[in-house]
Amino acid sequence: MTPKKVYFYPLLLVLFIFVIDKIACIPKFREAARRPYKSGQNILIGFPKVWEETKQLQSENQNVVVVTGSSRSDIFHEWESIPVNKNTYSKPIYFETRLALKASEYFLYYLLLKSMIDSGFKPNLMFIEFSEEMLNENNVYSYKTKWKELMLPEDVLMDIYPVFNNKYKFEILSRLLFVSYNYHIRPIQGITNLIKGENANDDTYFIALSSYLNKKRPFNPNNVGIQIDQFTPQEYEDRIVKYSKGQEELLLSQFILSDTEVGFLKRIIDLAEKNNIPTVIWEPQVHPYYQEKRKQITGGNLFETISQNIIDPNSKNIRKISLNHGNTKCKIYTDSSHVSPLCVPEIVDKLLQTAKDIPNFQ
Repeated sequence: MTPKKVYFYPLLLVLFIFVIDKIACIPKFREAARRPYKSGQNILIGFPKVWEETKQLQSENQNVVVVTGSSRSDIFHEWESIPVNKNTYSKPIYFETRLALKASEYFLYYLLLKSMIDSGFKPNLMFIEFSEEMLNENNVYSYKTKWKELMLPEDVLMDIYPVFNNKYKFEILSRLLFVSYNYHIRPIQGITNLIKGENANDDTYFIALSSYLNKKRPFNPNNVGIQIDQFTPQEYEDRIVKYSKGQEELLLSQFILSDTEVGFLKRIIDLAEKNNIPTVIWEPQVHPYYQEKRKQITGGNLFETISQNIIDPNSKNIRKISLNHGNTKCKIYTDSSHVSPLCVPEIVDKLLQTAKDIPNFQ
């Protein structure tokens, strides 16, 4: 084999990659050759339908509150209709709770709320959960997990680029330069699907997830938690001590405050400010045992220190409240990290009372 031929093969490989990448720019081929959608991608794809539904509710004179958060906000989704104290708020109100996603964080919330704005829907009020666990760089459910699931279009990649650290900025640039890399293009799959007239197959589990998101899940009245002073020794060990340990291992292990997650929380606040959306940033209550354990790891009081840095004290749109200062009457817990869905009416009342101080909220 001559030296010229040896040098020729790498050039052919580069040319092949270049051609495949350019072909991947063709939408029809990209849909046939891309990787199947994963959980986070299906959530993003499914939400435009949600925004259309909420716009319809507003047109029927319903005031819509968008609830965004983790499993601690998911309890809102367990009420078909949340009872509201008429002395606090007397207008017709609907709580859009499908943004309360378990095991999630601010990167995904930002993408969902940006899709909301891009759809032309503006809620009457937003509840944004603040939980210290979501700010851990080493949380097993951090932005790193969601990043692996997502194939984002070029305009979104450019929008989020400034928020990420250098490692992920390089990753974004790679995805912008090579469409085939961004969409995990499989050439043989693409050709085969084009011949069959098909697109990439998506996991039916995640398609089912979309329909799951469309339904409220009324709580089981026989399983709504235990009063704080009524745990048996075994229940306390299982639901409080052991559950706390599990939370520490999953969500608080090697705790490092994530500049990226804080950056996306700041982006959410900026989104609310720019679009004049009344917003309450709130910290859910947790069991005192877990609260103390968490404080030993994070240093505690992150809600106050971070919110002071990213919320304008003169804001006409943003207010904040922590429910971890003994300022709630409901003390029913399903475990150390979550209050009972029976606490939701009181939580809603606290958040609406806080919202009444926002000049733009009516």
